[in-house]
Amino acid sequence: MADSTQEATADAGPNKPIGWLPLESNPEVLNPFLWKLGVPGEWGFCDVFGLDPELLAMVPRPCMALCLLFPCEKIAKERRPALRAARRDRVEADKADPDNDEARIRNEAEGGVFFLEQVEGTGNACGTVACLHAVGNAVAGQAFHVPWETPLGKYITEASKDHTPKERGNRLLAATDLHQAADDTARSGQTEGAGTHDHGDRHFVCFCERGGRLFELDGRNIGVDDEAFPVDHGPTTPENFVNDAARVIRDEFVALDAENPNFNVVAFVRL
Repeated sequence: MADSTQEATADAGPNKPIGWLPLESNPEVLNPFLWKLGVPGEWGFCDVFGLDPELLAMVPRPCMALCLLFPCEKIAKERRPALRAARRDRVEADKADPDNDEARIRNEAEGGVFFLEQVEGTGNACGTVACLHAVGNAVAGQAFHVPWETPLGKYITEASKDHTPKERGNRLLAATDLHQAADDTARSGQTEGAGTHDHGDRHFVCFCERGGRLFELDGRNIGVDDEAFPVDHGPTTPENFVNDAARVIRDEFVALDAENPNFNVVAFVRL
């Protein structure tokens, strides 16, 4: 895995406003950020040193999420149109066969996912969004509780009442306390360019298990209905989640830019 840990949005262009500073994919930076916002001290991120089974066995359990930082030039541009088309086809097939048990299982699991869109105006916030996906789904799975009076607890509680990923994304856009905490964390980073917009072309996504399904959570995956959507990678279990998510990372991310060293994975675990 790469030593470089800088984060960037995949879609921010030179004429788009950049509202958030990029975070590092570094437990020494991310964990104080989460603890400051209300995550219990016994939970946090740890490094994943590789995607081979022997190295994955070193990841502490329970593991609630893997967060991947990847170089997006050769990956996002190829994957996102294919994911968008697959999502459209799946929705149409489910409508044509509403009694399909597999569709019911998928849809019920997706309905339990805490997921938000990375809306316009939150450029470079994909590290924060990945953290919210990791923590929000751990809270939804009752791994721990974040006090309501904390900035993160308040956001998760209120965002869970929203009906769409876009509404949750717009709520993040208005969450000035989370924005300030994220920017303060970015400025404390250890890599060159930390706390500035000098970040390179990389993007964060999160993987988690909900309802016995493996989900890829990227707030920039926008469907034909102009709403972001989680990607369902099929059945998994809490015990097999780490290995199943690593397989998707190897096959659908690393394989598309195999010579590039700028991949980094951290796991959200009980420390």
